[in-house]
Amino acid sequence: MKKIFAKLMLTMLISGSVFFIIPHTFAREASQVTDWYIKDFQSDIVVNRDSSVDITEKIIADCGNLSGKHGIFRILPTFYQKTSSEKVQMPVAVKSISDFNGVDYKYSTTRGSGNISLKIGDANKTVHGVNNYEIVYHIDNVMRFDSAKFDEFYWNLNGNFWEIETDHFIATIHFPDKPQSQNIDIYSGGFGQKDVGLAKYSWRDDKTLIVESTQPLKTYQGITASVAFAKNIFIPYVPTFWQQYGYLLWFLIPLVTFMVCFRAWRRSGRDPKLHRAEMVQYEPPKDIGPVESAMLLANTSFRNKFLSAGIIDLAVKGVIKIKEIPKKGIFGQKDFEITFLKDNFDGIAELTVAERTIAKELEGHASGKTLKVNSLKNKFYTSIPKITKSGKDFLFQKKYFDKKSFRNMIITIVFLFLSGIATVFIPILMASQYYAVGSSAAAFLAFFLTDIILLVFVFLMPRQTTLGAEKIWEVRGFKMFMTVAEKYRAPFHEKEGLFEKYLPYAMVFGVTKMWVENMKKIYGEEYFNTYHPFWYSGYVGNFNADSFNQSISTLSDSMSNTMSSSPSASGSGGGGFSGGGGGGGGGGGW
Repeated sequence: MKKIFAKLMLTMLISGSVFFIIPHTFAREASQVTDWYIKDFQSDIVVNRDSSVDITEKIIADCGNLSGKHGIFRILPTFYQKTSSEKVQMPVAVKSISDFNGVDYKYSTTRGSGNISLKIGDANKTVHGVNNYEIVYHIDNVMRFDSAKFDEFYWNLNGNFWEIETDHFIATIHFPDKPQSQNIDIYSGGFGQKDVGLAKYSWRDDKTLIVESTQPLKTYQGITASVAFAKNIFIPYVPTFWQQYGYLLWFLIPLVTFMVCFRAWRRSGRDPKLHRAEMVQYEPPKDIGPVESAMLLANTSFRNKFLSAGIIDLAVKGVIKIKEIPKKGIFGQKDFEITFLKDNFDGIAELTVAERTIAKELEGHASGKTLKVNSLKNKFYTSIPKITKSGKDFLFQKKYFDKKSFRNMIITIVFLFLSGIATVFIPILMASQYYAVGSSAAAFLAFFLTDIILLVFVFLMPRQTTLGAEKIWEVRGFKMFMTVAEKYRAPFHEKEGLFEKYLPYAMVFGVTKMWVENMKKIYGEEYFNTYHPFWYSGYVGNFNADSFNQSISTLSDSMSNTMSSSPSASGSGGGGFSGGGGGGGGGGGW
């Protein structure tokens, strides 16, 4: 009797030890928590006849007393790898994310690399201790129909890529019909492992399968179930038209954009045709100077080289004189001094509108009758919009361009800006719902094509009038003459001073070197050996055409770069601007 009583007490002691010790095996003190961990993970999976599943996951997660914690991530794959080269898409729709009382959580959704990432929590709020998360979502195209003998539910129940540990996991799977001989295989462990004994299963009834972990799951450990069914129980998934072909609809955007832009261009942007062959013009067009001629060819746009050509024209016309100042020392910089020979620019008939504006703006920066080009650095750039406006107003006043076409150009620029934003952000925003394979890439490509179409029409929209087309025909004919001037020697022997008179046109046309070479061929080396421009000084010894061309190029570059330069101001006091200051780059984080 004593032996029986002793055995009974020993059994009770062992049982009690098991009772009190085992439940606490998985418990963690707050001081032992070094990161989030999942205390309990319950997944309720309803498998539907249409090959979809409805899943409700209840996750009890604990972060102890750690600081700076906001929530958890849940990553859901949107495909499974059927073969090494074939992916099968599984459309995922997230229904809700809340706590166990139905209070919604704030969360963000991103899509990438075939996954939907759910970032649950608020960046402005921190959490502590135990937190409950209920995630409800729907997935299509789950069942597999590859075998001729059975259909298969082959499903990773909890996910093999959790970066935090799970103390306990249980899945309840509801089938619409009972499996084929209740055939089931359970796999557990790290990705690619067969089974390391981390889970067990049981049947609640013929249609309900319970799969439960037998010990805590470490990071990157998961549980997968495979259940076979007789054929014709499940209906294969048929993707919707939008899911299957929706990406093609994105290309309607560039198509419609082209049609609208083309129609607008035909109505008010197409230039008139003169039906004239290009002919050499021995003189520049009347009533228009080199700056206006260049702006005419550039659809009223203004470029830096137009400014230096305008200044050279002022010098050729005797309004100013330019003196080259050699650089001093190794680190010195060459400069140019401008001296005003005339004032009251409005009374000088031979000056064009743009040249008068250039002269007035230069005079405003002069100290007395002179100024140095380098002194205009970070100052004269404010004058360029005024010069541009004067030239543009002149071209409109002469009715060389249709103002309505420029309004269409501005509208096109606005849509180009919006399309550029869409090119970047719409593929990202598409992550909130499921779209067909390649939809994000298709959206990006469609908007990129739209950007190109709009950019092309930005340049096509400005419309020349018939008067403008005739004037452009004259300007192009004169440019042709300047490039082949050595074939037309007669005009140069009849008139003096054409070389420097036409030099500003050569500068805006970009043929300065060719113009100098042509003049050298026509007038000969002997002429240039005794030639000195009255408006320019800076040579020692005889004039040399090659060195003159180099000096003109240097002068042009120096004036353009110096006068159009804008300062990199301090950002304090509201004086900064986007992109200003030093450095560059970017970054961010959660």
